[in-house]
Amino acid sequence: MQTLNTQPIAQLAIAIVIAALLSIVTLILLYAGIPFFGPINDVINALSGLLIAAFVWQFHAAFQTRFPGLAILLLVIAWAGVAAIVVNSLLVASGRMGWMTGGMYTAIGYGLIGVWLLALQFSFGGQVLLPPGLVRLGVLTGIALLLGLAAGPLLASGVAFLKNPLAALSYLGAVAGWLLFPLWCWLLGQRLLTS
Repeated sequence: MQTLNTQPIAQLAIAIVIAALLSIVTLILLYAGIPFFGPINDVINALSGLLIAAFVWQFHAAFQTRFPGLAILLLVIAWAGVAAIVVNSLLVASGRMGWMTGGMYTAIGYGLIGVWLLALQFSFGGQVLLPPGLVRLGVLTGIALLLGLAAGPLLASGVAFLKNPLAALSYLGAVAGWLLFPLWCWLLGQRLLTS
């Protein structure tokens, strides 16, 4: 993994964790009855998406070296996921999209990022950067993120979200994006900063 600059990866990983914590805090404050924090939460989620885009970019050169034909496809998939998160977060923040629909798009976005994360684990796992324990967590996180893709058929069919069990499945994927992915990023960032 000589093509990786680990310092920016570590910094972006920690920044993703900080954004996730701020998102959780503002969500708690929103549900505590302070509606002011709703749009702030959405803007933080959009910022988190941009951090993830930069994070993914840090791995692109390594993917190109090892898998030249697959590298650009993985980058496009991950950035499409980021675009879904950023655009819908800003639409929800501005009041142009409801939070339930926004949650579905966020779930799809994290599902696409899950595809990238799984490719990363299987491509570079077992090396110094990604030791076995971190790979196992990365695979678990990637699979959990993939659950968000269940929102695709819901959005395409126009079925009421609350009447379909796929909604709960897709929201589990979104929750994995808010909890498991930042945990994986934290552990990766800590490993890189201490090595």
